[in-house]
Amino acid sequence: MKSISSWSKVAREMIKALSKLGVETNIYERKGFLYEEAFDLGELSGKINNEFSGDLVFTFEHPKNYPRLPAGKRKMGFLVYEFTSLPGEWVENVNEYLDLVFVPSRFTAEVFLNSGVEKGKLRILRYGINPEYYRPSFVKNEKLTFLCVGSPQKREAADLALESFARAFPDKADVKLILKLSYNTAGPKSFEISGFAGMLEKYSRKLGDRLEIVKKRLSEKEMGELYGKSDVYFSLSRAESFGLPFLEALACGKPSVCLDYSGQRDFLDGENAYFAPYGMAETSGEEYERTARKQYIARPDTAGAAEILKKVHAERGNLKRPVLKEGLEHYYWENIAREFLQMI
Repeated sequence: MKSISSWSKVAREMIKALSKLGVETNIYERKGFLYEEAFDLGELSGKINNEFSGDLVFTFEHPKNYPRLPAGKRKMGFLVYEFTSLPGEWVENVNEYLDLVFVPSRFTAEVFLNSGVEKGKLRILRYGINPEYYRPSFVKNEKLTFLCVGSPQKREAADLALESFARAFPDKADVKLILKLSYNTAGPKSFEISGFAGMLEKYSRKLGDRLEIVKKRLSEKEMGELYGKSDVYFSLSRAESFGLPFLEALACGKPSVCLDYSGQRDFLDGENAYFAPYGMAETSGEEYERTARKQYIARPDTAGAAEILKKVHAERGNLKRPVLKEGLEHYYWENIAREFLQMI
């Protein structure tokens, strides 16, 4: 719960939405990736009792810990996965210990099914946005401003986004890229870009004031404002289980430049996004856990992505419309929570 990670945000928003619908909830706190003791949970702080109270348990816990979930209760897991084959332990523990497992996209559901998760346990439940923070905002920037929310993780490809931007606009003064880092790293893990800080320094020197790097943690309100002051969302992420930043950008009235691959395909199309070319290749260190089966991931074509960026620049007065076919309210957390209650 106390983390800037997307799954922590999803858990917070789901609990708030369920509470608004009259569901009694409590929180058994766990310390996971990017845990921050001082993270302000606001109204949710009073729900922490660190007990398995009630009749139902839903968790974002790692599957290796499912055996620790309480017996005699209906148990539901929320999981994300960006690669093409689940670790065997995930499949075994989902099938043995969960009554239901919720994933956020058709892409992820297909990976789970192909990996051996029982079809009867699997449900697709999209992620959403909070309209208090993520709502249409239209600005008139002197420079065409691209926003990329990323991290040092190889999968998120911040390095390729910077390479493509620099390639597209070697000397144009009327463009800008804002890179918002969800976190930074001093000692890279195996799935993170080696020499990440040096790479950022290199592109800062190369691009000058056309690159703004935001390293500090922002509140949800501040993140909504950051999307709002951009013109286009840009990410060459190689795989997403859902792609929450793409949805948040659309909610703020911004089309995307990205790959037509993985989770974001559920809501991005040729009407609200510009798709950069890519191929598929076996992973080479992007995955978080090794598996017996080969894993695959998208490989963006940076030259092709640069051409798309130039196309967006040429069409800046007539950009694609950031419209969701189902309507924005389809992605409000309260509506998602209602569907969740119907599914269980």
